Amino acid sequence: MRALTTLVCCLFLTLVSACETSNNTSETSIQNNTVPNRQVAAQKLDDESPQPGNWLTGGGDFQQAYFSPLEQINRKNVAKLGYAWHIDLPSEHGYEATPLMVDGVLYGSGPQGIAFAVDASTGESLWQFNPEINPQFMRKVCCGVVNRGVAIAEETLFVAALDGYLFALDKNDGAVVWRADTFIDRNRGYTITGAPYIANDLVIIGNAGAEFDARGYITAYDIYTGELRWRFFTVPGSPNPPFEHPELEVAATTWDPDSLWEVGLGGTVWDAMAFDPELNLLYVGTGNAAPYPRKLRSPEGGDNLYLASILAINPDNGQLVWHYQTTPGDNWDFTATQKFILATLDIGGRPRQVLMQAPKNGFFYVLDRASGELISAEPYAQVNWASHIDSETGRPVETSQAEYFYEPKLIFPGPQGAHNWQPMSYNPDSGLVYIPVKEAGAIWTMPTESFTYQQGGLNSHSQYIFTTPGEWGLDSALAKTLPPLEVLGAGQPDTTIRGFLRAWNPVTQTLAWERETSGPWIGNMNAFWNGGGVLSTAGGLVFQGRGTGELVALDADTGETLHQIVVGASMMAAPMSYSVGGIQYIALLTGVGGGNGNDYVPGMAAYTYGNAGRMIAFKLNGGEVPKRPEILYADTSKAPPAVPRQGSSGQIAKGEALFLRNCAKCHANIDGRGAGIPDLRRMSGDTHKAFAQIVLEGTLAERGMGNFSDLLNADQVESLHVYLIDEAWRLFDEGVQGGEWHAPEQDLP
Repeated sequence: MRALTTLVCCLFLTLVSACETSNNTSETSIQNNTVPNRQVAAQKLDDESPQPGNWLTGGGDFQQAYFSPLEQINRKNVAKLGYAWHIDLPSEHGYEATPLMVDGVLYGSGPQGIAFAVDASTGESLWQFNPEINPQFMRKVCCGVVNRGVAIAEETLFVAALDGYLFALDKNDGAVVWRADTFIDRNRGYTITGAPYIANDLVIIGNAGAEFDARGYITAYDIYTGELRWRFFTVPGSPNPPFEHPELEVAATTWDPDSLWEVGLGGTVWDAMAFDPELNLLYVGTGNAAPYPRKLRSPEGGDNLYLASILAINPDNGQLVWHYQTTPGDNWDFTATQKFILATLDIGGRPRQVLMQAPKNGFFYVLDRASGELISAEPYAQVNWASHIDSETGRPVETSQAEYFYEPKLIFPGPQGAHNWQPMSYNPDSGLVYIPVKEAGAIWTMPTESFTYQQGGLNSHSQYIFTTPGEWGLDSALAKTLPPLEVLGAGQPDTTIRGFLRAWNPVTQTLAWERETSGPWIGNMNAFWNGGGVLSTAGGLVFQGRGTGELVALDADTGETLHQIVVGASMMAAPMSYSVGGIQYIALLTGVGGGNGNDYVPGMAAYTYGNAGRMIAFKLNGGEVPKRPEILYADTSKAPPAVPRQGSSGQIAKGEALFLRNCAKCHANIDGRGAGIPDLRRMSGDTHKAFAQIVLEGTLAERGMGNFSDLLNADQVESLHVYLIDEAWRLFDEGVQGGEWHAPEQDLP
């Protein structure tokens, strides 16, 4: 098979380009200018053997398998697993990180980039760190104010803040050792939601913002001093030299010279990274394009490197060794940022060092991690945008269903992906990979208005709805302009939205078993958000948290449910396991977010108990989890909107277009209560009075609703307000005629 790789040979080290101005270099604030001669407190990540007691990276060790070699908790006794301790955390935004554990201390992170240390035996809080971000950056997130974890090297803990600063903290007390500004342009839509990663003496960090106008890159900093050592851009900034590094000259040939360079083009690295110390290769997964439609951003086509790609980089100099592009010419938000697993598999009668990934596009990839050679790729979910991956070229073979630029198309998977950020797990004992899978297509179409670039605003410029009732689906205004689902779905996969935990054999590329995780929401968007990240253990177990509030333990070989713990909190992060004092624990963070209101509907634990975060630990012979009081909601089902109808039909139509571009990514207008992002059709009278000030002055910035004065003027805000009032009355009228109209007890930002 011919590998789809790029072997880049350079005669010089790839450093930060001399073309970068002082405004584009990192600001580093050194709190401690001496480089200490530190002893490594934790066992090194380059030790091939997993360290049973500790949990040193998000995925446990350098293999990132989310696998624990501990077996005190096993199939025979897991029914005795119960509550050990918990600690309450300070945010109601989602918690997506998996904690680390080193020498009896748990280290975690949360929304905005908060970090904390906890005694792993008792749950006693040792210290907390708040980066005190600029709240305006909360406006620039696409998918929730979240953080996916910390990294640790020797005596230093690293965490990235939402507003772009990378912090090195003393792991003993949380004091700041140094701080670096990682953003090259603070006026664009950059944020950081991902975890830093360690490679040798470097800490690597990426960023998010491809739905806005970010140009993707990663930056490597010296772990001791915060000095910027190199930066690697994932897409070119121009079709013409000078390029920041030679790999971009190769990439530029895969873009139309008339591409929308001013939009940044995306390719952000917002999650997946791994490091193989033996091969000395850093693996990086890149994200989607900006804008989404390829015929808009690069009209003459091209693969658009290095979007939706797996990159292998030499951390000593920042040079690309090989690349594999999972989705050439990405058109569907099919990121390759999902977690990597490094493993050794027996393939064709010999051991192969492989990298495995289940990216959003629906194919499970097994690559030779030394060369980038494609070993195999098969669909692990319903796929109709491509028929298969060509084994010779490594490229997907697209179908006629893939292109929506000229007419609406029902495409599988949808933009949420067949697998998103929730970590999968590989168990070397069973030989299976456990994947939280989302079965859901989406109907894609192009907006009627032409594209206009907004600096720092949303620039994805495509529209999609899901195949489900509701405002994100078949009851939306957009749905009324499209052919019916019966027409669009003719001859296509089953459109029923569902979630699964699938056990996948990576050698044979076949399904071993599956268990549905849809909860009570088969056919509804919550079906694919209910299943969280996965942990597997040498005790023959698989653990997964659910949005409905249960931590579930399954048999790793058969998928049989062996035990469920009612946690009383919605979960999406992957659990981890560690041991202290001869006792094995299972621990995880609770709290959901990023689902545009779908996280807080009846049936979700966050709806019943609220969404304030917790870290919870479990052990054998533990007790019941203490739950928060249930939230009481006022019944305002017959209450009319707080203000009368107003505005012209033209003003309402203008407001709808503004809402779809600037607001709908967060405010989905879904009837979700609890701690969710509010449905703006349910605003109180006081909020209506303050509407212009909230939007244009940022009076609720501290609560996540930033200032939009750089994107909207007063007339536009008035049109937006009129549209929301009209929507409130439409909903009320429909409720009076055939259903109840629900409103939350309190008005939230």
